[in-house]
Amino acid sequence: MNNRTDQSMKNHIVIEQIHADVAEKLCRVISENLPEYFGIPSANEQYFQGVHSCHNLAAKIDNHYVGMLTLNYPYPNNSNIYWMAVLREYQTQGIGRRLVTEACRLARKLNATTMTVETLSPNESDNNYLKTYQFYQSNGFKPLMNLKPESYAWNMVYMIKPLDNPIYDLLSLEKDAREFGFEWPNQALIIEQAIDECREIKEAIEKQEVSDRIQEEIGDLLHSIISLCDFEGFSVDDTLLKVNAKFGKRMHAIKLLTNELGLSNLKGQSFDFMLELWKKAKIAVLKELEIQSNGEFIK
Repeated sequence: MNNRTDQSMKNHIVIEQIHADVAEKLCRVISENLPEYFGIPSANEQYFQGVHSCHNLAAKIDNHYVGMLTLNYPYPNNSNIYWMAVLREYQTQGIGRRLVTEACRLARKLNATTMTVETLSPNESDNNYLKTYQFYQSNGFKPLMNLKPESYAWNMVYMIKPLDNPIYDLLSLEKDAREFGFEWPNQALIIEQAIDECREIKEAIEKQEVSDRIQEEIGDLLHSIISLCDFEGFSVDDTLLKVNAKFGKRMHAIKLLTNELGLSNLKGQSFDFMLELWKKAKIAVLKELEIQSNGEFIK
């Protein structure tokens, strides 16, 4: 599927809350479509009945339901993903992310401050559920504890995601704006807006404007960058995780280079000196990744 088709698909995904009876039928259909995930009839039946006491969100494309996420509330101020899946032919198209985003929005409206989910532990080395674990990770969930419920043959992992996050409040406001018809037509205009915000920040600093004004301009820049991330269909959490990993590798390389020069840190060094180290670190990391991709070395 090309990028244009992906964008068209993304724009036509509708997330709506559905009645419990509809949710039960949809749960049955999706479970049958994914036997590698839902292969225990007794457990499936428990889920089919369990959705009747939950909030059920469904993803719809062209008037057909293609995915569902079900929320319950086991503890005060905590929401929990009771059941979630997307039909096989509609996976890897951003539908799961949209369901999680809308679920977070609903949970916050109901005063939940955290969202949890239980899935198979990556220690079980199940390729299907490893993808599930990685999906939740990319949507901001972090492992809280391992557990093995009574009568379970497998180790599970309990994951948690904080909901009191201003980034998600902004994404929620962006969604409301789009539904009202106030939205960006393309990426180019968002990028131009970000460039304009940089100019305004520079101008505010040069004019020595009050700190609140400068902070406001920096906030506008952050807003435009998050809008671009969301427009492209990327999870903000996943994007931040990637940049954290990238920066962490670069800093590790810089520290190694600094030690080789007989320095304990870079305090007092010139900016040009640090920039040169940054360039060398970038090259070192790229070489290491190239070696790893050839299977010659795994650090």
